[in-house]
Amino acid sequence: MIYKSPIGKYLKCVIPTIVSTGETLTYALLLGLSSYLFLIVFQPFGTYNFDSAYKFWLLSGYGIIFALAYTSVSILLYKKQWTIGVELLRISLVYLLASFLNFFYHSYMINHGLLLWSNLPYIGLYTLSLYVPIGSIYFLLRIDRHRRQETKNLMPVEEVCLVPQHEFKEIDNSYLNVINIPNGNQTFTLLRSDFIFAKSMDNYCMIYHRKGDTVKKQIVRITLVRLDQLLNTTTVVRCHRSYLVNLEKIIKKEGNTQGLLLHFAETEDCALVSRSAVGTVGSYLLQARL
Repeated sequence: MIYKSPIGKYLKCVIPTIVSTGETLTYALLLGLSSYLFLIVFQPFGTYNFDSAYKFWLLSGYGIIFALAYTSVSILLYKKQWTIGVELLRISLVYLLASFLNFFYHSYMINHGLLLWSNLPYIGLYTLSLYVPIGSIYFLLRIDRHRRQETKNLMPVEEVCLVPQHEFKEIDNSYLNVINIPNGNQTFTLLRSDFIFAKSMDNYCMIYHRKGDTVKKQIVRITLVRLDQLLNTTTVVRCHRSYLVNLEKIIKKEGNTQGLLLHFAETEDCALVSRSAVGTVGSYLLQARL
C-alpha cells in the first residue's frame, strides 16, 4: 500500500500522443528494422547455426511481424489521451502478439509446417531476447521524446506531470495583466507582459515566459487557439500554425519573405513565420527597425 499511490500517479501521467498514421508507421518501421538488424548482428538463440540460402530474407520476417504487431496494437488502443500506463500496456500487447505470430511464422517458414506447441515458450523467449532491448529503448524515447526535442542545448525545463483537462468556469480577465491558464486540475498563472512565445504540441503548448531575470518554459494542456484567446492582446499574434509570439519580445529576425525565424532574448529557441504572416510580422519589425 505504501507504493500504490506514487506508482498509480506515475502511470496516469500524460505523455505526447501519437496522433498521425504516418508517425505510427514510422515507429513500426523503426521497431521492425531494429529487430531485424539485432537478429542479423547478434543472431541469438542459435540463429547463428541456422543454415539456409535465404537466411537473411527469412530473418526479415521477424522484423515485419514486430512492425505489424505494433501497428495493430496501436490501432486497437487508439485514444486521445495517452498515459504512461497505456504505453506500457501497448508494449506488453505488442510482445504477446509478436510472440504468437513468430510462433506460427517459425513453424511454417522455418520448420516447414511442423506445428509444435511445445516450441511456443522457446519462441516466446526468442521474441523476448529481441524485444527487451529494443522495447526498452523505445519506451524511454517515447517518455522522454518531448523533453529531448524541446530542451536540446537549452536550459532545464520545469517538469510537470500533466493530467486531463477538466471543465472549469472562466472569469473574464481580458482587462487585467494577469491571466489564469487551465492546466489539468491546476491553474498556470502568467503575466501578459511576461509572455514571450508559445509552440503548439498537439493538445499542449510549450509556453516561453519570463520569471524574474530568466526565461522559463512550461508545458500546458491547452491549444494554441485557446491560448491566443486568453492572451487577447494586439502585440501577441499567430505567426504560424504552430507558433504564437509576442511581437514586443522579438530581438532579431533571420531569413527573408520566403521564410523568417524570430529570435528572443536569453533562449536559443526560435519561432517560425509562415508566408501568410510575413506581411503582418514584417510591418511590425520594420517599424521596430529589427
